[in-house]
Amino acid sequence: MSSDDTYESERTSLHPHHDALVDELRSWFTQSAPEINYVVTEQWYGYLSNPDGPTGTRLILTLDDHTLVAPALSDARDQYPNEEITIWVDDRLRFRTLDSALRRAGCRAVKATTHLALVGPMRAFRGPVDLQFDDVDHGNLHEWAETKIHCFENSDVAPDAQRLAREISVRDSELALATLKLVRLDGEPVGVLGYYAGFDQLLFNVGTRVGFRHRGIAQSMLAHWVDEGTANASRSLMINADDPGEPAALYRHLGFRDEIYWYQSYQLATNTSSPAALGITQR
Repeated sequence: MSSDDTYESERTSLHPHHDALVDELRSWFTQSAPEINYVVTEQWYGYLSNPDGPTGTRLILTLDDHTLVAPALSDARDQYPNEEITIWVDDRLRFRTLDSALRRAGCRAVKATTHLALVGPMRAFRGPVDLQFDDVDHGNLHEWAETKIHCFENSDVAPDAQRLAREISVRDSELALATLKLVRLDGEPVGVLGYYAGFDQLLFNVGTRVGFRHRGIAQSMLAHWVDEGTANASRSLMINADDPGEPAALYRHLGFRDEIYWYQSYQLATNTSSPAALGITQR
């Protein structure tokens, strides 16, 4: 492939509003959303969210000096001494710079997540045409949550009561901003959708129950969401997935080719509160 061909391929993989979307999506995580009790404060080392919000305590690091990782984590731990802290590094270069220091400070790497924007039409295989998309509110949130757990845990066994209660609590707080859909086939719940609707849309949950897979249901659900977003003149349609992973590869194949946001996540456990545990030498 010539350099001109490579440039053209890269150019056509970008959303027409790529730069604006990068700024917009990142702001969703770094700015407060009081309507869902998501409160973010800007610190010298990044953005720290409150433990009572839907995501728990989360720190988005903005450091570029690995020697500052330990004091940054110590500072965050002082503010929330009894909370497990989720840490995001949302820049690939920064990740390479900070990864070793984070691990030395007691952080456990969890996974990387990519956010991809649809570029051009979606190339989906549409399955059953008689899928029913039910809007979710407080009345049927329990059924949506139970179906979501079935989808993501690959089992139709009744979920643990505490696990179900946590799922309902998180989604209940998000209903002020998020749209949830319970998808049925012949009256049976077979899948779930969850997305933030509006000018820019982000699909954060799509799942199909084990017994209904390989029938095109997931792609039909995606197509339904894309059709609605297009009809409502949304500027962008974005989706997230583990990176790397089969879902991300599939989404790219379907047309979600432009990476708008990416982060590597870590967990800082509650037993890392002491300076010694964070690799800080007392003087």
